[in-house]
Amino acid sequence: MVVDIVEFLTERIREDEAAARKILSDRSVSESGRWYEHRLLLECEAKKRVIRIVESARQTALATMVSDPFEEESRWIPEAIEWTTRSLKALALPYADHPDFEEDWL
Repeated sequence: MVVDIVEFLTERIREDEAAARKILSDRSVSESGRWYEHRLLLECEAKKRVIRIVESARQTALATMVSDPFEEESRWIPEAIEWTTRSLKALALPYADHPDFEEDWL
């Protein structure tokens, strides 16, 4: 089954957030553990923001390409799609051991 990389990332981030919140609810967690889990929640939020930015750029490029594929000004589109795809793949790398990870994301 092929999984969309944005859906894959969104689900992994949800799992990370849930794990961090579970650990934070444990009163026996050390102060350094709490710091780490708060940091993980902030990293999850940062990743979600980056994904929204990158996906918005990718969708804009695709829409521009579809609306006017022969326009001279559209020559930037393949490069934009390439760098947005590479950015999403880079965000997926920490989850390479997940069973839904696609090898072509490496």
